[in-house]
Amino acid sequence: MKVILRKNDSATSLLLFIYNNYLTHYNQDTIKLSSLIQIMKAFGKSETATRMSLSRTVKSGILININDGSEVYYALDSGGRDAINTWNAGMQQFWKRYALRNKPWNKKWYLVNLEFREENKANRSTISEKLQQIGFGILSANTWICPYCQTDELQKISTEFNMNTGVVEMNGEMTINEDMISFVDKVFHLKELEKSYENFIKIFNKKLEETKKLYQEEWFVEGGHSLPLLHALGWEFLSIATDDATLPKTLYPAWAGDEAAQLMLELRRILLEAAIKYLGKFE
Repeated sequence: MKVILRKNDSATSLLLFIYNNYLTHYNQDTIKLSSLIQIMKAFGKSETATRMSLSRTVKSGILININDGSEVYYALDSGGRDAINTWNAGMQQFWKRYALRNKPWNKKWYLVNLEFREENKANRSTISEKLQQIGFGILSANTWICPYCQTDELQKISTEFNMNTGVVEMNGEMTINEDMISFVDKVFHLKELEKSYENFIKIFNKKLEETKKLYQEEWFVEGGHSLPLLHALGWEFLSIATDDATLPKTLYPAWAGDEAAQLMLELRRILLEAAIKYLGKFE
């Protein structure tokens, strides 16, 4: 899935997670080498491993190395900013869809047919992924369907790939000659997603109860123990949620994604409090 920064356990993913937090909470895109080495220890990374990872990120255009003579710094390069923006956009897209789930549904479906001409065939999988990330399910080879009108989002994708003349859009009520639950399960792969959400809930419910007892303890905050769990929480949640169309409750009322979303918000809130305090020491 393109929206995920890198592998969950990769040092690059961890570094981008750190920079994303500094950008969001301190508007800071440059960090001392000595601070990065210390912060990465919270993830179990040695100084040698951190230095090697930083070298790789510089070569790949994610970070820039800066030496002012007395201190070495690493700042976000364009590739790092793009990766962080992609992650944040994916998370924002999910919560935007999730808000729609809890609103009244007009029972209208938004159907899109795309004509993949020769110049766009190479982008087919990327376009399909982008459509799924804004809540579309695949109805047939060139046809996608969504319970929400996504004209503006579709226009952005069409413009990005220069497909404006190959797009047919329809929005209205639709007759489905099969059981509705079976239909949406087939189009949006709900059973697979539900299993993933249930596993997420099982793992992080336990983490939530453990963290409630610890997150204000000085040793927990000062040791940066919130960071690995906060990183894993976001990664695991978004890896599932990015494929969740968040169907309207009137259409699909019982959904494990609801419990997972609330669990994610609650655990993130208490972990973030400890993480911001820890990262603030290195500002």
